[in-house]
Amino acid sequence: MGSYPEFDFFPEAPPAIVGNLLTGRTANIEVWQSGALVSVVSSVCSEVGGTGRYSWSTGNIPTLSASREQFHWRMSDDSGNTDEGDFILVSNENRDSGMPSLSNPSSYIVQN
Repeated sequence: MGSYPEFDFFPEAPPAIVGNLLTGRTANIEVWQSGALVSVVSSVCSEVGGTGRYSWSTGNIPTLSASREQFHWRMSDDSGNTDEGDFILVSNENRDSGMPSLSNPSSYIVQN
């Protein structure tokens, strides 16, 4: 079993998936999770300069339902070339330390 790249997911600055295809083409991506196609906000990939490397933001994936999720991707260009791989998104809640506020009692967890 191989090792997959892991990315910390920040909604305000999501990581990007980069594929290698032919330069000057139109490229799109498909994403799967557990064998099921994921409905993404946008599948359009942007070429980085004239390098043949195409970028797609993981911010196009709907909200994560778990703190760690694995995905498979396939990027294709309009001439039939493809690049694919796997990645893991890790969502850590309360990155700002999550400390409750003394002036805001509703920020504390209340148990009944």
